[in-house]
Amino acid sequence: MPFDFSLLSLAALSQLIRERQLSPVDVVEGYLDRIAILDPSLHSFNFVLADESLDAARIAERTIMSGRSIGPLHGIPIGIKDLIDVAGAPTTAQAAHLRHNIAKADAGVVTALRKAGAIILGKQATAEYAVGGTQLNSPWPPPRNPWNLDLDAASSSSGSAVAVAAGLCAGAVGTDTSGSIRVPAAWCGVAGLMPTEALVSRKGTLPVSRTIDCVGPLAWTAQDCALMLDAMLSDDPEDTRLPGWRVPNLLNITAPVRGLRVGVLRHYFEDDPNLDGNVRRAMIDTLNALAGRGASIRDVQLSDFDTYATAARHISWPEEYAEHGTELEAFPDRFGAVTRSRLQDGKAIPAYDYIWASRRRQKLTAEIEAALREVDVIVLPTISKPAQVLGYEHTEIAQTTRWLTRPFNLTGSPTLSVCNGFTPSGLPLAIQIVGRRYDDGTVLQVGHAVETELSTRDRRPAIAAVGPMAGSAN
Repeated sequence: MPFDFSLLSLAALSQLIRERQLSPVDVVEGYLDRIAILDPSLHSFNFVLADESLDAARIAERTIMSGRSIGPLHGIPIGIKDLIDVAGAPTTAQAAHLRHNIAKADAGVVTALRKAGAIILGKQATAEYAVGGTQLNSPWPPPRNPWNLDLDAASSSSGSAVAVAAGLCAGAVGTDTSGSIRVPAAWCGVAGLMPTEALVSRKGTLPVSRTIDCVGPLAWTAQDCALMLDAMLSDDPEDTRLPGWRVPNLLNITAPVRGLRVGVLRHYFEDDPNLDGNVRRAMIDTLNALAGRGASIRDVQLSDFDTYATAARHISWPEEYAEHGTELEAFPDRFGAVTRSRLQDGKAIPAYDYIWASRRRQKLTAEIEAALREVDVIVLPTISKPAQVLGYEHTEIAQTTRWLTRPFNLTGSPTLSVCNGFTPSGLPLAIQIVGRRYDDGTVLQVGHAVETELSTRDRRPAIAAVGPMAGSAN
């Protein structure tokens, strides 16, 4: 009888593989079967590397079964956002004219994952150039939220979040410029980490905003994200590093949170008239749970949300135009209407606003670093509402739905989104945990405590139970 594994956490799956109770070949075959059955409804993969992943699984099986496992990710199938190069596979950035753009070499993060023994399962859906929002009229159908197929999966790293939630891969790699790891993670009920700025290589990843882009993991749990990030850390000396770079402590995230100081950024969400009541309730439950575990809860103040968000937009939007402006002016029809409009918005931002925002960025980064000397982490919701109707960005709903993520892209702070509850109709809710640079481990530690105390990892979307090899969610 086949071993049920597909809804196990990455950590649990890894343990079974290392103990030689489960073969990487069986794991890959199981995921490929689930993709074939479920993904025609979910649309999370743009391209599946079936033959390549099976070949890699056979090699991993021989090595592991002979007792030579090289680490927690050895034999683990991982999906890659279709903005990141995988040698021999298309990197389309979901742009129609790039459908046959074959990558010549692996991106830095893919190289790191392969070195750790991970198996690359395929390329996952994104938004056009990661700026175009959910696309309703595209050669690629939009990813569907696995908790309700009529709802949005939140744009740019949506394919990665959908695949993890539905049990189509053990983990995935996304990118985040304004929340594109954390918001899909929130709406799809998974964990998503934007690591400390420049901790993971961006080489071979199509840029959105070169000074703000970040590459990070999505997985079922905070612990899974820690295992992935540990494997994703770049050892390339040419990668840009912040002064004082050091390897974060990632693997002690099960430590108690007793004594940790948790700062609540209340004025970013409690005064929002459009904040969903379920999001508010989940925040209260989460703070009570952390306090019950011995954490100290206190309020923190920063400059208002719009100050941070405006500075971030005035940097990222002109940089987006700088990446695509020449092509946009020469071949405007290559771009979807939403992407064209967004890039033109970047073109319209004057140089003095860009320079002002860059200077403001330094001051705001110093402000958050000062706040994080008084507390160990800062918490707030990831987004003001649970998942909305598919294509919500093209409706008035977008005006009342606030991503609370962009400030921390500006400051380069490690920020994790984890599920912290569910609405009465069963949609996931999420909290965002912000930490000091290079203290990604504490961010993950608090995320693990939230998941454990609130028991949010015991529940998968119903569609996940449809495919073969559907096991428990532990």
